[in-house]
Amino acid sequence: MNGKLKVALLVCFVAVLSTSLGAYSPKQPPSPPAPAASQQIPPPTVTMLADGVYHYFGFFTSSLVVISGGEVLITDTSNPLRAQSLKEEIAKLTDSPVTTIVLTHEHYDHVGGTGVFEDATVVCHRNCQPVFDLSSLGDVPTVDETFDDFMEVRVGDKVVELHYLGPGDGDATTVIYMPAEQIIVTADMYEPRALTHKNWVDDKNFTGTRRILNTISGWDIEHAINAHSPGTDPMDLHENVEYYNDLYDAVKAAVDEAMSQAGGSIFAAYGLFDTLPQTLELEKYRSWGEYDSSLPRHVERMLLAIYHGD
Repeated sequence: MNGKLKVALLVCFVAVLSTSLGAYSPKQPPSPPAPAASQQIPPPTVTMLADGVYHYFGFFTSSLVVISGGEVLITDTSNPLRAQSLKEEIAKLTDSPVTTIVLTHEHYDHVGGTGVFEDATVVCHRNCQPVFDLSSLGDVPTVDETFDDFMEVRVGDKVVELHYLGPGDGDATTVIYMPAEQIIVTADMYEPRALTHKNWVDDKNFTGTRRILNTISGWDIEHAINAHSPGTDPMDLHENVEYYNDLYDAVKAAVDEAMSQAGGSIFAAYGLFDTLPQTLELEKYRSWGEYDSSLPRHVERMLLAIYHGD
């Protein structure tokens, strides 16, 4: 996610929590007052992708909206303020109630606000709940249904598939796919022609993200929704497949070379953590956002993933 957008979203999220949970008392001194929300957050947009299927983009976050047979499925409510906005936009499209909320993964900027849709069933991969049990924020949902590797949800005559392909951004990474409409939804695994900001990659498994993106890039896709971008062009996904493959190949080559010089010992290659993040360049992506500031962190995270899968 773009760093400025993430900060704006977090400011909004903290404000919502302050209202719903009482006074907010951060351990660090508070930041200077932020500009008015109206200056930071554009009005939401709702784009029709197929008959009864919409992309809501508001508060810098995406939701899939599927309407059919008197039911509505949505993804990622995020927080109560955004959930209320989403509810109001859905009411302009249909009188049908939201019956199902699918969470893309366990991160708190995606899962709050489900209570705005009081009668909806909340679905999340089984790895969500252990993280929710650790929450110190309080705004985590009650999960009604979980799944392991695959779950099919029917909304009227529409089929929504939930796929778990392993860890990506977090441990409950869920790929949402509508095969008939050729619509896919992922969260926090790529940005359009930009590297994920360095502050937000600590819970991203880089080899896992690479595997997921390579897998889904072979599916039939007309629209690719990602968590924090208003567009749905599948080219953004395919370009990031190339980026993650190029990053992996460059880092793996350095690891292989270091190990070969040390007689195959992985421990002798640990020195790469002190040098490779500062020296590796991927010139093909120099024009991408966050390249200069975040590439070293991406290199470090790919090194960690190659070394011990994290």
